[in-house]
Amino acid sequence: MTDASSGVSGSDSSQNAQNAANQAAETAAAERAAADKAAAEAAAAAALNAVQATPVDLSVSPTAISQLSAMTVNTAPSLSSLQTLGGVPTAATYADIAQATPATPAVTEYNAWAASFSITPNDPATVETAPLSAFSINVGLNHVGDVNANLEARMGIAPAQVTFAGKLSYTDGITSYSLSGVAGPFGGVADPNYGITATTATELDFGKLGLSLNVNANADGFTNGTFGANVSTPLSEGWNGVAGVSVGADRNGVNAVEGTLGANYNANGASLGVSGSGRVDTRTGDVSGGAKFNLGIKF
Repeated sequence: MTDASSGVSGSDSSQNAQNAANQAAETAAAERAAADKAAAEAAAAAALNAVQATPVDLSVSPTAISQLSAMTVNTAPSLSSLQTLGGVPTAATYADIAQATPATPAVTEYNAWAASFSITPNDPATVETAPLSAFSINVGLNHVGDVNANLEARMGIAPAQVTFAGKLSYTDGITSYSLSGVAGPFGGVADPNYGITATTATELDFGKLGLSLNVNANADGFTNGTFGANVSTPLSEGWNGVAGVSVGADRNGVNAVEGTLGANYNANGASLGVSGSGRVDTRTGDVSGGAKFNLGIKF
């Protein structure tokens, strides 16, 4: 005979065992999940390096504050700080800039040769009365640069002949120099002559000093020459004094000595000149001289 209570007791024991097993499994799963989470967080925390940031000093020194306080700020648009803008002198407005035409840059040409052509005489009154022998055709080249130069050929018509002339000049602002020469006429009835002239002038403390030397020659050699010196100096307001001396010579030596002395006045369109000159022939001893008086008025 079967005992009913013992059957129930056996069933409950089996159920309790199953429940205990399920709870143990759930607990183990929860523990594994917690362990996995802890491991992941630990790995993430290990990947981050702790950095100690250096403090930044944002303070402003009292000196800088004082300088900033002394500065003025103009909030209005202004172009006054620009030297030039599109050829418009400062200070300019935007309208000035919009309407302005850019300034044309200055062009300085150096080492340039220019041709020249002329016929002399060219005065109508003179042309009507001048003989054919007085006419000449002139062609030349002019050079402008550090050293100025001029070359010219003067061609006569009756008789057919040509004379050549040239000049070089240079100045350094205080002293000027020039060298010129002439040769001819060639092709005419007369023998050609050759002449050369050198001059220099310089500014001195008391005025201006000038020197000159002229020498002429022909096929036979030296013919004559002249050496001269002159001085000009201010005397008073509007007045300048001039003095000069020259010595002439030929193949036989010195033949004459000349001197000049004078004064010039220029002011308000009026000019006045007074001068005297004298000459001594060193071979004969003859003395000659004269005086000049000039008056000019410009209207």
